[in-house]
Amino acid sequence: MSLLHDPSGRIRWFAIFGVAGLIAGLVAAWWYARPPRPAPPPRAASVPDSGLAMPDDAIHRRFRRTADDSTAIKTRWVDEIPGFDLVVLSASQREIFVRFANAERCTCGCGYTLAACRAFDSSCDVSAPRVQTLFDSVKAGRIRSAARIRERPSASP
Repeated sequence: MSLLHDPSGRIRWFAIFGVAGLIAGLVAAWWYARPPRPAPPPRAASVPDSGLAMPDDAIHRRFRRTADDSTAIKTRWVDEIPGFDLVVLSASQREIFVRFANAERCTCGCGYTLAACRAFDSSCDVSAPRVQTLFDSVKAGRIRSAARIRERPSASP
């Protein structure tokens, strides 16, 4: 009589699967019980000197890139919007127009306000009609108040 066959001669599948499961369990236990590999040593952070670094003098400090925040650049206040004659507006209308133009974002994807987009990209096909519509609305008196719209920044000393 064999361990794999019962008295009638049939194969004992239960015993075969049991032995296979026991072996798989022992292999898994050995795999997870072994010590972890040591971490590789940290690499030294070295930047090769290209020799192209600017000297540290007054002339070259001016040309270094500053850490200007792109949001601060794109939302900077613009008083003069190119292509629009603000003389035809009264002082209060001019203030309303400039505040709205500096508060609303251009939808072309540049991230600038309408005023900044007109000032820095006068060829934008999206901001031109929007600013023209804003200008016409303020001029016609459809927009009479700039309440809760971005205020003009105070002058820094």
